[in-house]
Amino acid sequence: MKTDTSLPGQAVDLTNCAKEPIHIPGAIQPHGVLFALHEPALTVAQVSANVADVLGIEPELLLGRPLENLLDATSLGLLTEALRSDRPQENNPFPVTVGSRAFDGIVHRHQGATLLELEPVRPMTEGKDGWSLQRLLQRALARLQAAENLRELCDTAAAEVRRLTGFERVTIYRFDEEDNGEVLSEDKLEGLDAYLGLHYPASDIPQQARRLYLLNWLRIIPDREYRPAPILPSLRPDNQQPLDLSFSVLRSVSPIHIEYMRNLGLRASMSISLVHGERLWGLISCGNHSSPRFLPYELRAACELIGRITSQLIGAMVELEKVELRKKLRGHQERLVEAMRAEEEEALAGLVKQPAELLGLAGASGAAVFREGRCWTVGRVPPESAIEGLVEWLRETVKEGLFHTRALPGLYPPAEAFKEVASGLLAISLPKPAPDYVLWFRPEVIQTVNWGGDPTKPVEREGQELRLHPRRSFELWKEVVRSTSPPWTPAEVEAAADLRRYAIEMDLGHQVLREQKAVQARDDLVAVVSHDLKNPLGVIHLQVGSILRALPLDREGPWRRLQNSAERIQHATERMNTLIRDLLDLAKIEAGRFVIEPAPEELESLLEECLEILRPLAEQKRLSISQRVSHPEVLIRVDRDRIFQVLSNLIGNAIKFTPEGGSIQLTIDLVGKAVRFAVKDTGPGISAEQLPHLFNRYWQAKKRAREGTGLGLYIAKGIIEAHGGQLWAESQVGSGSIFFFTLPVATWP
Repeated sequence: MKTDTSLPGQAVDLTNCAKEPIHIPGAIQPHGVLFALHEPALTVAQVSANVADVLGIEPELLLGRPLENLLDATSLGLLTEALRSDRPQENNPFPVTVGSRAFDGIVHRHQGATLLELEPVRPMTEGKDGWSLQRLLQRALARLQAAENLRELCDTAAAEVRRLTGFERVTIYRFDEEDNGEVLSEDKLEGLDAYLGLHYPASDIPQQARRLYLLNWLRIIPDREYRPAPILPSLRPDNQQPLDLSFSVLRSVSPIHIEYMRNLGLRASMSISLVHGERLWGLISCGNHSSPRFLPYELRAACELIGRITSQLIGAMVELEKVELRKKLRGHQERLVEAMRAEEEEALAGLVKQPAELLGLAGASGAAVFREGRCWTVGRVPPESAIEGLVEWLRETVKEGLFHTRALPGLYPPAEAFKEVASGLLAISLPKPAPDYVLWFRPEVIQTVNWGGDPTKPVEREGQELRLHPRRSFELWKEVVRSTSPPWTPAEVEAAADLRRYAIEMDLGHQVLREQKAVQARDDLVAVVSHDLKNPLGVIHLQVGSILRALPLDREGPWRRLQNSAERIQHATERMNTLIRDLLDLAKIEAGRFVIEPAPEELESLLEECLEILRPLAEQKRLSISQRVSHPEVLIRVDRDRIFQVLSNLIGNAIKFTPEGGSIQLTIDLVGKAVRFAVKDTGPGISAEQLPHLFNRYWQAKKRAREGTGLGLYIAKGIIEAHGGQLWAESQVGSGSIFFFTLPVATWP
């Protein structure tokens, strides 16, 4: 197998292309020179071999010697000043003079090495309108900010970059979820073939190259016919490793990419990254076909600024579109939730009574609700027998609570028979031994994708070997895509997930209300809830937290609405987790399966751990909390987590119901062979009529009906009794309440 001399010992073939070390090519493009310096003396540790051609000095005369032997005092002073900063690259470029020649100095630090690159100063020319670079840039930024939509923004960016740089072609790519590229905009020299609308497979840009595009927003190759200038010595003297050129502007180019440029007929190229979030959204790709194209650093910096501004505007437009779509979908969602609430027994059955809302929530042409063998449908859907088969397949193969695909026949071959109405599927399930489903369908949309070359042929045969080539033919390749629907948007998927959460919450409520009539049904439900809901709820909670952390500090307008929505989701997730935990404990207590794991514990340690979490809540209401432990040396034998749960419940209730400015007293006393805990508050108190029902399951004071599940005190009583203790309360309206519980001691004073 052939190897490339710039990658010693490595064959550039299908198996190692994705691992090609493009960040350590061992050489640079020779339109400048590179020095690797050792600080603080700025001794030359490595230098590019072309230093003799560019500066007229042999490399051997520079290696191991201080840079002051080469640079004049002014240039050395500017370099030293730049290196005083933790981010010396922010000073780029600075003027450097070597003999009678002027250079742009470009410096950065990376992995313990200090790299200085020198590019010959090239005179800046005025634009074709006689405008300076500053005026051209100002006009470009103003036009970008005036764009009203994504298409106009991309068209403007392509035109302005071409106007600034003079490249013969400027195209803007957008990458899809699979990293395939699509040409959204193009500004080109008349007579060149059009690339607009073409698609390019993800393999055109390997993952390691995408990572470098995220690190460096601009990459230029002035002339593909250059001869690489090797770095001398080839390994760093300090660690015997190749010099990492990830941030180098002169970094040599992968031989595969050079071949790719040759196949495209490009002599010079420049790429500017477009980044949204932490993902490479696309590229501004500049190309020259007829001749090399060198751009001064200052002009490249202006182009990079255009790329960064365009990225910000793309991000704003994308997020605004999402917010507007979520707002629209939220209206559908709210009306569907109300329809489910109106159903006393079958929450899901209420969905089909609002067909327009059900279809609008996911932008679907048909929908079905499948519950316990019954099927309700709206819009265009497959036959009921086909839906039953699809549900059976989902139950057997899909373990997540939410599933979506735009190409169902490719995953479920029987769907080929009804692809005209259901090539796309979005499904949510409600956890049960045999899950119920809500299904949304989208029809097949036959489309033609124009590929710039055959995307199925990334390799070609050379003799007996398969060798990876960039596609040698860029002739139009048309692929007709069938059995595929338009993709489900993230907002639609999120709306379906939210509806699932509401449906589960309502379904759980209905199940709990029927519990006294069907104990076995309750136990089955709780088991499924534990298995199927905890992980998804945890993911939802983490994702919402990520969204809140990603929001800008200045949260006004759409950002404020997005924050409010995320916080509501987070609150609902916490309520669901509490309900799940309480239901699990309830089932164990009533079935006689509640198990504790007691061990000796210190009184003060247990109390302090609980107060550390709850004290901030008390401080928000300006409540004072006092504590007294009469015999701190006494140990109790308890299940620490469970007693922590009881204390959190009692102290949390005291904080919740005590008016602002009140007080809470916590005391622990030794009474006979037991330790008695007391939580006293200055809240409104509990009436004599309500006090006997306080520890009943599902019981809540009428004024507090929406403040919990009604299970907290019932479960707390079960926990204390499992320890051999007792839990009771004393209260008087207007004077506050005291909750007591006792636990056996493990040692005696």
